[in-house]
Amino acid sequence: MTDEHLVFGVTIDQIDELNTLLRTITANGDAMTFCDTSYLQPQSVSTLGEAILDSALALREILDQVNEQRLEQERASG
Repeated sequence: MTDEHLVFGVTIDQIDELNTLLRTITANGDAMTFCDTSYLQPQSVSTLGEAILDSALALREILDQVNEQRLEQERASG
């Protein structure tokens, strides 16, 4: 499969959630970047920003969980 050592285990649910969060961050970032904000309601920009932040924090939490899911062979040697 690979010559590199596998270090972490990731569940399918975690991968799905990471993909969902990345798509949310990307979509909201695109809306803020490419949309003419003069057409948005004043609270829309802060709502989009809050959604990006919330998704980024949730993504960070999943990555922290993955960091704790070290594979046994790596724990034994590390």
